[in-house]
Amino acid sequence: MKIIADENMPNAKALFSHLGDVCLVDGRQLTKDQLQDAEVLLVRSVTKVTPALLEGTQIKFVGSATIGVDHIDQVYLQQQGIQFASAPGCNAEAVADYVFSALSSLYFTKSLNWCSKRIGIIGFGNVGQIVYQRFASLGLDVVVHDPFKASQGVQGVRFVSLEEVMKVDILCLHAPLTTGSDFPTKGMIGTEELANLPENASIISAGRGGIIDEAALIQAFHARSGEMNLVLDVWNNEPEINLELFALVDIATPHIAGYSKQGREKGTWMVFQALCKFLQAPIPEGLAETAISAGWIQSINIFNLGDKEEMIARAIHGIYNLARDDAAMRYQYRMQKHPRVFDWLRKNYTERDELNSCYVSMEKAEIGNTLKSVGFSVDMTANNSK
Repeated sequence: MKIIADENMPNAKALFSHLGDVCLVDGRQLTKDQLQDAEVLLVRSVTKVTPALLEGTQIKFVGSATIGVDHIDQVYLQQQGIQFASAPGCNAEAVADYVFSALSSLYFTKSLNWCSKRIGIIGFGNVGQIVYQRFASLGLDVVVHDPFKASQGVQGVRFVSLEEVMKVDILCLHAPLTTGSDFPTKGMIGTEELANLPENASIISAGRGGIIDEAALIQAFHARSGEMNLVLDVWNNEPEINLELFALVDIATPHIAGYSKQGREKGTWMVFQALCKFLQAPIPEGLAETAISAGWIQSINIFNLGDKEEMIARAIHGIYNLARDDAAMRYQYRMQKHPRVFDWLRKNYTERDELNSCYVSMEKAEIGNTLKSVGFSVDMTANNSK
């Protein structure tokens, strides 16, 4: 069996070679010709899986090692009897880590005391729920906008209108990109919505590009004389990003919020399990134990360092400092050494570990509880004082 896999799927060869012949390809440049004689297609979000790509091929299974599925024509797959599997939640922890690393960077660079701010989350899927849980565990005031989940009545979560969520101090965007639903998200945040943001508001966009009207965001930024904090990981028309907006944001990254080593490995592993189930093939013994990597830094000692934001920031940046990704992106766009800079950055990304791969040893229970809230694992045996 021939298996076509995106070259940026970690462990693709190691795992899927147990099931067939694996051929690694550039997912952005994938063509129908490359799918000839293949029965399995494994992709990430850069590959648009459409009738134009699949018609006339022998593909029986499509797997996407991603949370989002807006790049997949699922209706067509169903009509053709092609099995589909994705990896919901695989990199949710990684995206949440990105959000809190971003807030830590804004604390250090712009003295943003975010622990006293009102938080808004748009999108209450796998990522939005984890981001919400972290903020809520810290005792922060958090509201959520998600019409679908609001109708299901999730206990303890305050769902609000789009107008209301735009009044928060820090807005986190984690909604999927949709156009044909009852509540389309494409361009949902425009001039009118941005006008509702309070002074010095922060926006962290780590879901899908296109949810914010980028022209409206640029206009709002200038109307406020730059008194906004902007963190953008996703962009409209990727990989061709808006360079005017790029020059204005505090932190810019090339759609890598979910690019933790463990998150990407979990995505591959989840699709591998789904393919094994589809083929009714057993999973080789011992494979699960090696599918997800341990962290480079597996434990750190934390003492009470200043205020809460400083303590959180120092701990998080010990594992993942988002400033490195921002600096790398700005350097590569300035130098223009690669014809496809955005994709080059993604392909050559230096993966980081998830916060939960690191155990925190601490002297005070309060410190441990705080760092557990933002995503760390905690070694309670190191707690020597109450």
